[in-house]
Amino acid sequence: MTQYAGLRELAQLIRRLEPQLAGASLSILAHENKEEIASLLVDGLGSGVSVQNSSGEYANHLANLRVGANKYTFAQDWREVYISEINYCACRIPPGAHGLLVHHTDYPGVIYDVSRKLADHEINISKMNVSREQKGKNALLICVTDEEITPTVVAAIEELPQINKVLSLQ
Repeated sequence: MTQYAGLRELAQLIRRLEPQLAGASLSILAHENKEEIASLLVDGLGSGVSVQNSSGEYANHLANLRVGANKYTFAQDWREVYISEINYCACRIPPGAHGLLVHHTDYPGVIYDVSRKLADHEINISKMNVSREQKGKNALLICVTDEEITPTVVAAIEELPQINKVLSLQ
């Protein structure tokens, strides 16, 4: 098993989140092993993704995937590969992670509201990141959990005010 083995699984996760990959582009940022990284990501994403190599070295970033208006960054550290950013919202989503993405209109209390719904279903949060375009505009809450997010939990969070879309990582 290579040091990049989890990239295929992460790409499959993106494929579930983004069923329409037409026009998607993958930029390989890593200095070494570009072919292996590209091969694993394209294998997980499926065909139809254009691949470019970027010049330069980007610390721990391996690749960027652009799908429509969305951008996903893949990275690696000494422990594992992971998704490090979604639409410029920092996160750490390793292969096999449980959790959710909550697209919403920014409002005071969204962290409390989502956390309360998860607690009501006895789901423990291990990591949470929130980012927004600007106050009161489009925002993204990324939550990694210890337990699986069921369709019932997704439906409960979707009932919250100003929630636009909830996606489970499973």
